Amino acid sequence: MRDNSTTGESITTQLLNADLETACPSCGYLMWVRYSEVVAQTAVICPCCFTQIWLVDETGSAQNAGDAIQQQITQAMKGLFR
Repeated sequence: MRDNSTTGESITTQLLNADLETACPSCGYLMWVRYSEVVAQTAVICPCCFTQIWLVDETGSAQNAGDAIQQQITQAMKGLFR
């Protein structure tokens, strides 16, 4: 995963803007997709073989990951400032 974070963004926003390396199921070409594309379950085109690839998040794990991380950080920060 590449980190494209910018100072001041929430963890959720940073996660959605992060890139995920994946292989084309047709030709195996390694390419980068954004987590936000996975959450939105969009289609991407392989730049090598031009196959349309639907990004499917069947378990909703990508969609829920940002919220879970943000909640964990919020809880940790509360403990620091009591």
